[in-house]
Amino acid sequence: MAQVISGGHYLVGMNEGMLPGMTPEDRARVSELLFATAAEGLVVVDAKGSILMKNPRLGEMFGYATGELIGASIEVLIPHAVRHRHAEHRDHYNAHPVQRSMGRGMDLKGVRKDGTEIAVEVSLNHFELHSDRFVMGLVTDITLRRRAEEELLRANDELEDRVEQRTAELREAENSLREALAKEKELNMLKSRFVSMASHEFRTPLSTIMGSVDLIGRYTEDIKNERVDKHVLRIRAKVREMTAMLNEFLSLEKIDQGLMVGAPDKLDIVHLCIELIEELRPLAKTGQSIDYDHRGSERTVTLDSRMLGNLISNLVTNAVKYSLEGKPVELRTSIDAGRLTITVKDQGIGIPEEDQHHLFERFFRGGNATNIQGTGLGLNIVARYLDLMQGSIRFTSAPGNTVFTVELPQHLCT
Repeated sequence: MAQVISGGHYLVGMNEGMLPGMTPEDRARVSELLFATAAEGLVVVDAKGSILMKNPRLGEMFGYATGELIGASIEVLIPHAVRHRHAEHRDHYNAHPVQRSMGRGMDLKGVRKDGTEIAVEVSLNHFELHSDRFVMGLVTDITLRRRAEEELLRANDELEDRVEQRTAELREAENSLREALAKEKELNMLKSRFVSMASHEFRTPLSTIMGSVDLIGRYTEDIKNERVDKHVLRIRAKVREMTAMLNEFLSLEKIDQGLMVGAPDKLDIVHLCIELIEELRPLAKTGQSIDYDHRGSERTVTLDSRMLGNLISNLVTNAVKYSLEGKPVELRTSIDAGRLTITVKDQGIGIPEEDQHHLFERFFRGGNATNIQGTGLGLNIVARYLDLMQGSIRFTSAPGNTVFTVELPQHLCT
């Protein structure tokens, strides 16, 4: 089996090298072992396709016992549907023999003795011995590999289907989101128009009411009627409250629309605070005072006066609103190391601990303040102003003592 044959090929054996001390008999034995123990099927046929030799693996692969296939036609291993074509292919190969592989990239099948089919790959080679031509085939069972490939293709198809489905769902969700955003934008525009229109429409009658109340106050100065004075003060206070609420809504709307832009200018913090206290003093309850103190000689800051004024007004108004009668409200300012510090202290009802982390949320009202008039926007607006002015706010609170501390750059550059 190890002898050299025509064409420079071996039937079965080693054509390169020898182990040290190996005799021709040893080499023939090794060749027989290689043929017998090969992991792939080996078969040798003559020019007519009769099986002359096969190794055990081939019989095992196709379900035949030892010696069962010897002398049989190679077509017995070919599925019935293509046997007639295989004979034509065999004749064509014998006419133009060449070493080649079969089955790579093809759906090549073999048929077992029990009629079941297996996927195979076949490599062909030819040789001549004593002027006779023989063909040797190396047969590989690729059934498991083909199943794995089919499973992979199926998984890829399923994955592609899922990707397409998910893409369609995402596209639908995107369209829904776009529609929702468009509707929300439209609603925001309507809301902005309504808030702006309502605020301006309310300002006119409120201004008229305030003007009329001022006239009533003047006309009754000589009468000294306590009841009239009491109602005049009450009307003025309520008009100021409604005006403050309208200002809060307008300020918040401008911030949301990105229309609130800071315009820093030099101002005297002491003069600003005194003016604000004079405006807010009528809101004070019976026996309630608003005390102000500034520490240090430095009084000039470069900040947006409108934002800063609204910020201080909100904090002082809250302190007045949530304090009891006869309890003072303290406003303190100081400038140190390029920082402006504003402190507002009251002796009011305090902020419940469970509400403190919600304090700067929009429309939030503390659980102990539901019977006190307010929109829940003041501190949210304060926080938004501080964002625009690069400032910060912190607070401490307990029943009878609440302190808000604001820090801002003394000079804010645009």
